[in-house]
Amino acid sequence: MTETTANVGKPPPAESPAEKARALPSRAEIARWAKGEDLSTLGALFSELSVARFDTLMMQVRKEELLPQHWQVIGDRTVPDRQIFQSYPEIRGLLAVSAHSEAAQGQMDALHIGWQELAGKQPALWTTSDLFVVVRRIIQRNLPVDFNELLSATRDVWRGLSLPHGKDQLDTLWACLDLIRQKTKR
Repeated sequence: MTETTANVGKPPPAESPAEKARALPSRAEIARWAKGEDLSTLGALFSELSVARFDTLMMQVRKEELLPQHWQVIGDRTVPDRQIFQSYPEIRGLLAVSAHSEAAQGQMDALHIGWQELAGKQPALWTTSDLFVVVRRIIQRNLPVDFNELLSATRDVWRGLSLPHGKDQLDTLWACLDLIRQKTKR
């Protein structure tokens, strides 16, 4: 009996791709998330990605001209003291709104790691390109970051800004995530 006929009618082995399929958000869920709704599956767009696959997705995003054609190189890897991070108005605002809940602490930790990866660039000044640089570095260095928490914290920072920069970056992020979702099968 061949291997293909021997497994007919049997469930796939536990380590098969069918068992590993990620629960990905729908396009409508991503749109609601961009408006402020919580979405636990958003981070699945980036979890378990290799750097090569992430780079391929970013090339598709750039091909659609959603992001600039170049990435900003950050040469300085000196990270300021965490107290500087906690002194930013957007960070104090997020902490005040969340009342120091466990979920908020996870978002602050993820945002802090992103801040470190951008050599201390203030989160309110991040662009969507900066956020994707952070995501790539997290994937490359295999850092323990929940992408859902990082994306949601960044969204909340941008939503809290009174200048158009925040809305513009959130709109760009939504368009990028929508395209990434379209290009991601599992």
